[in-house]
Amino acid sequence: MRIIKNHEPFLAGNEIKFINDVVKLKKFTDSKYQKKCEEFIKKKINSNFLALTQNCTSALEIASILINIRPGDEVILPSYTFTSTANAVVLRGANIKFADVDLVSGCINLNHLESLISLKTKAVIIVHYGAYSCDMELLILLKKKYNFFLIEDAAHSFGAKYNKKYLGTWGDIGAFSFHETKNFIGGQCGAISINNKKLEARANLILDKGTDRKNFLKNSKKHFYSWKDIGSEYRATELSAALLYGQFINFYNIQNKREKMWNYYYNRINKNYKIIYVIKNISKKIKSSYHNFFIIFKNKKLRNNFIQYMKTKNIICTTHYHPLHKSSFGKFLLKYKKCKLVNTDIVTNGLVRLPFHNLLSMKDLNYIVKCANNFLKF
Repeated sequence: MRIIKNHEPFLAGNEIKFINDVVKLKKFTDSKYQKKCEEFIKKKINSNFLALTQNCTSALEIASILINIRPGDEVILPSYTFTSTANAVVLRGANIKFADVDLVSGCINLNHLESLISLKTKAVIIVHYGAYSCDMELLILLKKKYNFFLIEDAAHSFGAKYNKKYLGTWGDIGAFSFHETKNFIGGQCGAISINNKKLEARANLILDKGTDRKNFLKNSKKHFYSWKDIGSEYRATELSAALLYGQFINFYNIQNKREKMWNYYYNRINKNYKIIYVIKNISKKIKSSYHNFFIIFKNKKLRNNFIQYMKTKNIICTTHYHPLHKSSFGKFLLKYKKCKLVNTDIVTNGLVRLPFHNLLSMKDLNYIVKCANNFLKF
């Protein structure tokens, strides 16, 4: 029997055609597929400013530059996230405060967040874990009350909504990922949405290595472009954009299957609360983009036993993040001070992700559920 992988990249059908078109045109940067992707995303999420980036990491780094994070500033973010969320801050010399997560969603705990806010708090970076979100309306009230910048790490969440408004457009800046592990893939690819108009003018300079190249290309009277600001090579290539656009034109087919898979798991997995800590719909206000399907066991031993059992059945289930505050570099940043995040520990020790990708057949799903329930019934 074949091994059922936790994730496999899915090709919708037109990707090779579009990539071959890039090769034929011999235009590998800043051309039609980059523009097509940017137009699609911008229209889809109703963004004020949208640029395709090399990855979500780039988008987060741009965000930190745009809001002028500097040494002495404090930035609050969840410990339960990927390193890119924190690196974007550390590269600017600022200090990090790690926030706990909510047990229901895996997203930032707003009560703990508020307790961490100080006069030095320059920004809050939230992570929409698994395409869910915290209470965005309450978070916006906190933003207004304490006057901090809000960056959304929406790496998992392209197409997800809170109260009918797309994630990645609530804060000042949103960052998206189109890595091969995401719903829509561009290899190494991402996007930045800038929702604060005061930040838009500088964005193209940073995206173009600190130059005014974008204005130069638009202005036929200019004879050269020049260095105006700091920046780097952040824009996505045409090959990545061509791959991604091949996915976008099948947006609804891809998303509809993911929604059906999520609901199939949710309706059929044995909800044995003696074993599973939490598995439930979170809020009627949230419309997920169905990035993954996870369950949370009461302890690490149960979680590890489940993973090992499923592996014997040729089904690969995985954990997720190792919390940043417990990493060697995280401890170094905290100067080895104790950081107690109770919910983060529970999620870290208990969370397991079931296989979730568009190459799974109904036969695969039936088999995965059957094996999972065989473990859960004991």
